[in-house]
Amino acid sequence: MRFIFNRFPDDPDFHPDEKWTGLKEPTDLWTTQLKAIPFMIFNGALIIVLMGMLGIHFELNMTTMLISFLIFSPIHELIHALFFPEKLTSSNVWLGFTVNGFAPFAAYLGEMKRNTFIRVLLAPFVIISAVGLLFLFIFGSNSLVEHILVFNAVGACADMLGVYYILTQVPRYAYVRNKKIRTFWRITNP
Repeated sequence: MRFIFNRFPDDPDFHPDEKWTGLKEPTDLWTTQLKAIPFMIFNGALIIVLMGMLGIHFELNMTTMLISFLIFSPIHELIHALFFPEKLTSSNVWLGFTVNGFAPFAAYLGEMKRNTFIRVLLAPFVIISAVGLLFLFIFGSNSLVEHILVFNAVGACADMLGVYYILTQVPRYAYVRNKKIRTFWRITNP
């Protein structure tokens, strides 16, 4: 695993040719985040409703929100990285942060199956939500855990947008690969 700041990793040997189809997706982080707003609202509302079913009333606190961001962001990205095809010791696995989009990220420079990519995108939302809700079920209300759950769900909005693009544009048995923030796919012969 390698670390990078304020830019996305790029494999200089990968040049998408006519065998690769680019996703119809935003080409910058700000547009991606704008298009992900419906997922942001849905994800946040879902977690708040699930907490309500546990008898917990979420109350926003700005200090706790900032602390929760500092806690869940690296964990969220590390969970992405744990689901990449190669182990964390691989030089194809990157963790980083870009100031331009104010976005932490995990990136993988290799090729992966479409469904593996979907698992990579969904894993942090599912795992952090499941563990957090289980914690609240067992121990009851905890403001920090509640904030982590809500803001992880909100922060997973771009991941959910990515899942939507993959499900609607990429054939089931395709392989997917990124070139910086762009996503490409191809079908290989069995």
